[in-house]
Amino acid sequence: MPLVHVKTIYERARMGRYAVGGFDAEHIDMVKAIVEAAEEAKSPVIVFIWEADIEAAGKGYLEAVVKQAASEVSVPVGIHLDHGTTMKACLNAVISGHTGVMIDYAHLPYEENISKTKEVVDICHLVDVFVESELGTVPRTFESEGRYAEVKTLTDPDQAADFVAKTGIDALAVSIGEESGLFTAEEGLDYERLREIAGKTDAYLIMHGGSGTPADQVRQIVRDGIVGIRFATEMRIAFFDTLEEIRKQLGRENPDSRKMQKPAREKVKHLIIERMKQMGSYGKACTDGLCPPVFKIDHQIVEEKHQRTGNDDIRSIVEKVQQELAKRN
Repeated sequence: MPLVHVKTIYERARMGRYAVGGFDAEHIDMVKAIVEAAEEAKSPVIVFIWEADIEAAGKGYLEAVVKQAASEVSVPVGIHLDHGTTMKACLNAVISGHTGVMIDYAHLPYEENISKTKEVVDICHLVDVFVESELGTVPRTFESEGRYAEVKTLTDPDQAADFVAKTGIDALAVSIGEESGLFTAEEGLDYERLREIAGKTDAYLIMHGGSGTPADQVRQIVRDGIVGIRFATEMRIAFFDTLEEIRKQLGRENPDSRKMQKPAREKVKHLIIERMKQMGSYGKACTDGLCPPVFKIDHQIVEEKHQRTGNDDIRSIVEKVQQELAKRN
């Protein structure tokens, strides 16, 4: 199936009262594990690519792998930028085929977070790109310094409603007690806070830090309004633990990566399928032909959109994107 727009995937999840997994991929084996799991589970899926992983792999490389993998399966697959930190990162992602971007200015003062996030929204919405942002802080268990090692701040429901209204974002990553990394909220997540946020805004609500979250908590947050859950650390641990195990079995003198990579992918694939069952997306893949393909940024489609809407800004979107990139080089 051609890539499906991220917004379409979330829309159907909200209508079906389930959540879609956002699984981070930093190399080809992780992409294959994610997409193969979705196909086996007949579940929609969104492949997230972290800004730092794009920089490490090279612009467009991971996206090309996702596009190829998506073309070989029958289920909806979307691509979404994870934790973009600049306008440039978001625009580069758009050019590479992402139909969803996350701009993360949560560490900035509130009013500055609003103004800078709105800049990204205003440009990305011109090309039908879905925008996620974050309010509150979700620290990372694996970082001891920097902005992601900051003190946890839970999302304020009233502020969340104000933030969504002023920025125009499509999705809000909320802080309800979780942490990114392998983390278990033993006392439970703040479900009441989540329900209050869901009652004050129509934005799609996302939880980061899914790794380590018990199945019952996953099911509860989906019931309370979460439509997307991000997973990364638990997948990476499963992958590398399996690589190390098979490497020991093979011995140093038999460095056959094929014999290590396939079992590692299988381990991750089964982990993902279990998460899909917990989120309720198992068996919910679009089969009615109503999942439109991604919006492609080319002159023909820009012109068609301009004729349909009469919006002169649409006609010049390609130039605007290029201008923004040029200013940030």
